[in-house]
Amino acid sequence: MGYMKTNTAVIGGGASGLTAAVGCSRLSGKGSVLIIEKQQRTGRKLLASGNGRCNITNSGISEKRYHGDKEIIRSVLSGHSYEDMCVFMRSLGVLLREESEGRVYPYSNQASTILDALRNECERLGAEELCGFDIKQVKKEKGGFLIISDDTDIFAKNVIFASGSQASPSLGSDGSGYKLLEALGIGHTPLFPALSPVSTKEKYKELKGVRTKGRVSLFADGNIIQSTEGEIQFTDSGISGICVFELSRAVNEFFALGTVCGSEYKNISITADIMSGFSFAELCDYLFMCRKIYSDKGAEFLLSGAVNKKLAHTAAVICGLAGKKCGSLSGRDIKQLAECVKNMKFTPVQSDAYKTAQVSAGGIDSRYIEPQTLCSRKYRGLYICGELLDADGDCGGFNLHFAVGSALKAAGSIKNIS
Repeated sequence: MGYMKTNTAVIGGGASGLTAAVGCSRLSGKGSVLIIEKQQRTGRKLLASGNGRCNITNSGISEKRYHGDKEIIRSVLSGHSYEDMCVFMRSLGVLLREESEGRVYPYSNQASTILDALRNECERLGAEELCGFDIKQVKKEKGGFLIISDDTDIFAKNVIFASGSQASPSLGSDGSGYKLLEALGIGHTPLFPALSPVSTKEKYKELKGVRTKGRVSLFADGNIIQSTEGEIQFTDSGISGICVFELSRAVNEFFALGTVCGSEYKNISITADIMSGFSFAELCDYLFMCRKIYSDKGAEFLLSGAVNKKLAHTAAVICGLAGKKCGSLSGRDIKQLAECVKNMKFTPVQSDAYKTAQVSAGGIDSRYIEPQTLCSRKYRGLYICGELLDADGDCGGFNLHFAVGSALKAAGSIKNIS
């Protein structure tokens, strides 16, 4: 049985864990921080973020863009603003650039730039990586903590848990951190996926891969709950895209808890307006005009000048108009097609959304940690940051911003660091 000692052990080598290691090392000097990672390498999930581009922050950082424990969110954001993130990234040698809707990426447009910069700073400061280390238990001992695996024990004066949530388990976020903390008596609020595609009862195989701009709206018991606009992507199991991600938190909450935004409902549904730039009346006028233009063509041609041809064909099929000539369509047919395009209906169904979710909702809240330090209320020297906490943000860089900000707060709060 091997044995190691370190001043501070960081459990998890993702964005939050690597940042925590940088923060601790900058305060304590070389040889005092050990990063423990279950995977064979650090930063796998970070490399996949933002479709490989890494949407690291957003110029519109605000408490309003986050869900969960308000005290924790307020504490982290008050100590780590958008400007603070830019300063921290520059201290790593990383330049940023802002794109649409406040989304901020590394200037290189590569997630590897962020990962390489964090790992380089850890190496420069003497923080060590220990990969492929599967933790079985963390025990409180006199003067610190014992981190136990099958063949090695590690004693650390301080421990920072940064092991991530249950979202994207194939990239290492398997929820094991919650289990280790539960064994220490540190619980959490109910967990469910957030920022994920939505599986639906309706399977439009022909539309797989089709993307279109539009507006999606979530209804609960017939009442509109949320509506967002952006790119809608059709998949073989349902719908995806950033605007769908924004609705998915409420959808997944419904299947996990039977509630939507904290209130109980019996059923939910989603509508997609794939021509949100036109009113119903304007769209009808357009379709009446096209009825003359395409009089000898099939009904699927009626929308061919406005939307993807696969979408046009699917809409005609949904309305039972496939095979009919445009010139033979009645006014009722035209209005039915316009209604379909303005209110394409989807019925969400339960799925293993964790597989494709970017983050998890719920987590460890201020019952168990002090918001101002992110230190355990039960154990001095035990800190928690990143996705483990009860804080999840909207799509657009808000979650990575919180991961980095909470890691720096935890690192800066450690008293026994030298």
